[in-house]
Amino acid sequence: MKIATLNIDWARKKKSSGTAEFLNQFDFDFLILTEALDLDLQNFPYKYLSSPIPENTVYENLNYSEYLKGEKAFRTILYSKIPYSQKYAVTDDKTNLALEFETELGKIVFYCTIIGTWFNRKPFVDIELQNTIQDCRKIYTENKNIFIVGDFNTSFRKGEERFSISSSTTETLKSLFKELNLINSTSEIEENIDHIIIPKGFSDDTEYGIFVDKNVVSDHKGVFISVEKF
Repeated sequence: MKIATLNIDWARKKKSSGTAEFLNQFDFDFLILTEALDLDLQNFPYKYLSSPIPENTVYENLNYSEYLKGEKAFRTILYSKIPYSQKYAVTDDKTNLALEFETELGKIVFYCTIIGTWFNRKPFVDIELQNTIQDCRKIYTENKNIFIVGDFNTSFRKGEERFSISSSTTETLKSLFKELNLINSTSEIEENIDHIIIPKGFSDDTEYGIFVDKNVVSDHKGVFISVEKF
């Protein structure tokens, strides 16, 4: 099973059609896009969107309708080969999305997120971090097979602190992963701030990689993992 994530930066570099054409080259089972537009991706029969950013108004410092020239903004979208079986409530449904799927690996939950929509600007970064912690702790009580996926605006590699919101944010996330018995499967990718966090039980059978380098589709790297079995 292949899982991938990419921040497409609102498809500003290649526009909607060019971004969709590029992503249609890849055959993933699940693809989580952040800072996304509602793209038509032919390899995925199912598509699940966070609540849209309000249109034609300033929302958290920005009028997205003006910024995106009329396009509707979604902070997270999950594309899937299979339908979800359960949806979990989240604190901020414009930023986060939590869906459970019955897969060959068992019942797993994808918690899709952005932490640092305005990078380190407060109060947004603190609120987004705490929302993720609160949501994931709650979901974990119901299903321990939680995958936290998306744009963390944080590198977890030693010596790459300049690619992180702050040392305190990095350490807080590490503590959350440890508390929930999770492993960051993409932590060793250089200069990477988008991640796929998985339960420890999957880690021995997981490969990771980059499917698109930064500055091709956006200023983010697209990363993926391949999980063979549980």
